[in-house]
Amino acid sequence: MKLRMPQLIFSIALLAIGWFSHGAFPGGSDAPGSGQMGRPGSTAGRGSGGYQYGAMGSNPRKEEVVPVEVTSSMLAVIRERVRGSGILESERQVSLLSRVEGSVDVVHVVEGQQVGEGMVLCTIDQEELRISEQLARIEMEQASATLERLQGLSEIRGVATQELEDSRFSLQKAEANHARSLIDLGHSQPEALFDGIIIRRRIEPGQYVRVGDELFAFADFEPLRVRMYLPESEVGEVSLGQRCVLRAESDGPVLSEGTVERISPVVDRESLTVEVLTTFPDAAVTLRPGSFAHIDIITRTLKNRIVVPRKAVLKGEGRSRVFRLLEDGESVQEIDVVTGYENETIIVCEEGLGLGDRVVVQGLDGLEDRDQVSVYREIPVQVDSLTVERQDDGAATRDPLQKEPRRGLDRSAGERGSRGTGKAPGRRPGKGTRPPAAALPTGATPAAPSGSPQVETQTKPTSDASGTNSSGG
Repeated sequence: MKLRMPQLIFSIALLAIGWFSHGAFPGGSDAPGSGQMGRPGSTAGRGSGGYQYGAMGSNPRKEEVVPVEVTSSMLAVIRERVRGSGILESERQVSLLSRVEGSVDVVHVVEGQQVGEGMVLCTIDQEELRISEQLARIEMEQASATLERLQGLSEIRGVATQELEDSRFSLQKAEANHARSLIDLGHSQPEALFDGIIIRRRIEPGQYVRVGDELFAFADFEPLRVRMYLPESEVGEVSLGQRCVLRAESDGPVLSEGTVERISPVVDRESLTVEVLTTFPDAAVTLRPGSFAHIDIITRTLKNRIVVPRKAVLKGEGRSRVFRLLEDGESVQEIDVVTGYENETIIVCEEGLGLGDRVVVQGLDGLEDRDQVSVYREIPVQVDSLTVERQDDGAATRDPLQKEPRRGLDRSAGERGSRGTGKAPGRRPGKGTRPPAAALPTGATPAAPSGSPQVETQTKPTSDASGTNSSGG
């Protein structure tokens, strides 16, 4: 035990010395050149993945390349619309009831059959009705003969005026009874009131019917109608005769086109909506009454509008902005835009963008002006063919007057897209000034658009990751 005590004390002393040494010199000298890390303004690990330390002790910021998805703005015709829905109804639909009593002798039509106006649909027992008509005709002829005889006697000798008047009334009564018997005889063969289709048949041959029993139901399917109930705020944009289209699904294909036929002059007190009746002449070709339909009413047409996806526009603090890809294809510029019509998928940029400008639609989180980006995909603008109709050829080209000027050459034209965003141009806190990478080979000068001043372009040699000059070795 006494022999081990010195060894134990010696070990404890070594541990204490090591602990105090680590606390007194935290930076240590683990790596060569590590003593320079604390010097103001010094750099370590220069390159795309390194850190920079500001001379005033600012926080380090990592230079990152952000992967983004872009699309090109396009020129289009915009059709503003009001959307609604309702049930398809036939132009006219009636139920034909029996006007006489008797057994059904013949049925001339079946369900689904096309009928014309005046066509006989069925025949109800006519024997009793014919006998009734004959009796009424005999009574009428008898009353007529009696009146003629009394009138002849009145010329020879006097006839009481009362007797002559009673004879006239008897004749009129007999004529009315005969007319009614003829009507009843006609009702035994009911006819179609208008051109249409038999949609329901309630009788069979030999069936006994009474007055008021339903015989048939038929309707006119040309045109079909939809009654919509729109909010009062939207009805102000709707007028008679406006074009409308019908779909079976909200975003499905257009099945029929029609017009606005009637707009109710009053607002429903319970629902605070206005009834709008739309008509579709050819809808019966593909649809049937009773189907649920979605209606789009085209209220206004806007031509020559610049369109981008709605998700490409960021809104907040009273402004709308987009990130436009610069000509180098490796950095973006934040610009303010003035927006107009928008729907679920697209938005119109009235000012700020030109035709063919590429804007970021994915990867906007945390993106800032002049950030370095990497385009991993370019997609077209997804549009609804009804609302948006392309005016370009699908391969939009940039307007020369909308090109992004090179920074440092035309300072007035390059400051935040001529619509300031509240940041100083050319420099951002935590980042040095870096011009966009040249889009052309070294030494090449881009052609200026016609009518614009020629600007001499200076190119700066670029270096690769190993530090060798790519312009000449």
